[in-house]
Amino acid sequence: MKQFILLDWDGNLAKTLDIWLNACRAPLEKRGLSIEDEEIAASFGAFTRYLEKWGVEDIDSVVEEADEIAKKELSNVELYPDALEVLESLYDTGKKLALITTSTHENVQHLLEKYNISRFFHVIVAGDDVQNHKPHPEPLEKALEELGGTKQDAIMIGDSDKDLGAANNAGIDSILFYPPEHKKFYNLTKLEQHKPTYTVSDFRQILKIV
Repeated sequence: MKQFILLDWDGNLAKTLDIWLNACRAPLEKRGLSIEDEEIAASFGAFTRYLEKWGVEDIDSVVEEADEIAKKELSNVELYPDALEVLESLYDTGKKLALITTSTHENVQHLLEKYNISRFFHVIVAGDDVQNHKPHPEPLEKALEELGGTKQDAIMIGDSDKDLGAANNAGIDSILFYPPEHKKFYNLTKLEQHKPTYTVSDFRQILKIV
């Protein structure tokens, strides 16, 4: 059983993938670029690098436009079914929880307060807390250091190749959260190439693992 539970935010606890997909697509289409949903989803957490790949010249403008669009919708975001119940159960059984997200504190803090879930997290590592984002191991290692935890007793829960890659790079077990609606964003076969320790389609299944 794992004692230190590291959780991603976007697409894992919060149903933000559609919001970010639409926010990233709009400025691209305005510039005449038609990018597949799966490739836009792959750019989450590495949008600048993908914009370079797609030949976008005014990268900063596109990032600003996408952020502006997303912020208008993020206040209405919902949590995944059972996410609140699972967080409460993990916390009540004495697990040490860390939220690890590429999103900034500004983009997540009001939602944590809205759903009253800040209290469950002993540590929050946001995108503006680190030099390197997932799949680099830095965010996970920072969270574990602040929790006083060990890699052997930790597990990363997330929905993307960035989460799985970060866990692999840090030498930490992982759980891939892949509900049916994620087929729109991610190819399961590709995600499983990152060798998650476990794969679940229902968030409650996490309680049987950790």
